[in-house]
Amino acid sequence: MTSTLDPKSGYLGKLTAPEEEKLREFWRILIQSWDATLPAPKGAAEKAKSNSKAKGHRRLFSLARSPAQPSEEETSAIPINLLTSLKALDAGPAEIKTVQSLLLKFPGRRLRFAFLASLKQDHPDALLLRFLRAEKWNVPKAWIKFVAALNWRINEYQVDKEVLLKGEGYAAEKSQSSGTPTEKEYGDDFTLQLTSGKHFFHGCDRWNRPICIVRVRLHEPGAQSQKALNDYVVHCIETVRLLQVAPVDSLVIVFDMTSFTVSNWEFPPIKFIIDCFQKNYPESLGAMIYYNAPWIFAGMWKIIQGILDPVVAAKVHFMTGATALEEIIPRERILKELGGEEDWDYEYTGPSPDENEKLKDTAARDVILAEREKLGDELFSLTVEWMAGSEPNSLHTRNEVIEDLRRNYWDLDPYVRARTILDRTGVIKGDGGVDFYPATRPESSKSSKSSASFQSVKSSKSSKISGEVNEKQMMEADAISETHVPPVAA
Repeated sequence: MTSTLDPKSGYLGKLTAPEEEKLREFWRILIQSWDATLPAPKGAAEKAKSNSKAKGHRRLFSLARSPAQPSEEETSAIPINLLTSLKALDAGPAEIKTVQSLLLKFPGRRLRFAFLASLKQDHPDALLLRFLRAEKWNVPKAWIKFVAALNWRINEYQVDKEVLLKGEGYAAEKSQSSGTPTEKEYGDDFTLQLTSGKHFFHGCDRWNRPICIVRVRLHEPGAQSQKALNDYVVHCIETVRLLQVAPVDSLVIVFDMTSFTVSNWEFPPIKFIIDCFQKNYPESLGAMIYYNAPWIFAGMWKIIQGILDPVVAAKVHFMTGATALEEIIPRERILKELGGEEDWDYEYTGPSPDENEKLKDTAARDVILAEREKLGDELFSLTVEWMAGSEPNSLHTRNEVIEDLRRNYWDLDPYVRARTILDRTGVIKGDGGVDFYPATRPESSKSSKSSASFQSVKSSKSSKISGEVNEKQMMEADAISETHVPPVAA
């Protein structure tokens, strides 16, 4: 496919002068968060005082009670230069207090480490631009959203340690009665998401955005624990990041609502998915398609719509039939089960016994991490020069360091991330390349299939893992085949 997404301004390589300035301001307050020696920009102190006076003047003519200015104790964790920059950017008392609370969780270089750990293969500017766009270019709010996402990732959910390091291999091991009853149940539940066929990644749309298919009819509430389901959602979001090869930085989700019934409805996982995208992975969703949605979904949609950010809601589409879906996905890439031409079926290939051996080699991992730390130092140093208006040659050097960081991630990847079905089937190439339509599966993947004896787990809890729909569902599908919920946004 040769089509490429051509976004408006606000994206890497398509920034207006004011947008680029916002990016520089974001970088400044981010680096000031761990480097107290980086000064505030020239004139920031005067601008901060001016903003404070202007707010005081506005309060004289307002009956609304203004929030109290933070005390010295309430700003003790904020480096003085960062505080000056924030005030110059018109950050309010509530925002400054939030900055304080986040910096207490990420003192000094811990925030710097969290940033590098979260970066993966992303271009750092593109990553920050996601948060700027999400917060409508309000720099202090973008900083808060970004650091709050890092806090969730590192401190709260522990994504790298509890999700990426364990992954499918851990679930397979625990599912095969290796561990406590609680661990086995978790392994069964996580594996069920993979083997049931209710979700998978396959192919890309007209703009090379990866496609996620969710067969909603196969979801059975209560057939899996909420933790296993949530971990699987995060696992999928993190995996799809590796399919987003620049300039692509979003995905398409197709919720196949064919034969959906009320018995498939479960709000908590829907809310978790929406919260993840809106709070922790903003601007990662290119389109969310509800395909062949029946009329009974209309009331449920109102509940979902109530928690959607307007920006996300604008990316939701209701479509019926392959002709409508062709607006986003070429017909030859639409699966036959969705009315298209592609003859492909999801088939889960389980982990092989030795595919995650490198996860045990912590010495090799630490060598690569040390190199990443050095590259991070270079990036931040060159970024400071860039913020000061460096010559084009320095900009080129910065771009080279960013490319080195990307390559470094792929050196590090097998030491920090358990393999997935997309690694085994050759979709993820292991060097940053992606093949959305590999011609054949690697031999190692074929041989590993026999080792996945856990594929038929939880049969007593779920009657839908075969992918079949019962007679009642088929009758309902026939009755509503011509109905759908009106589109939310063009």
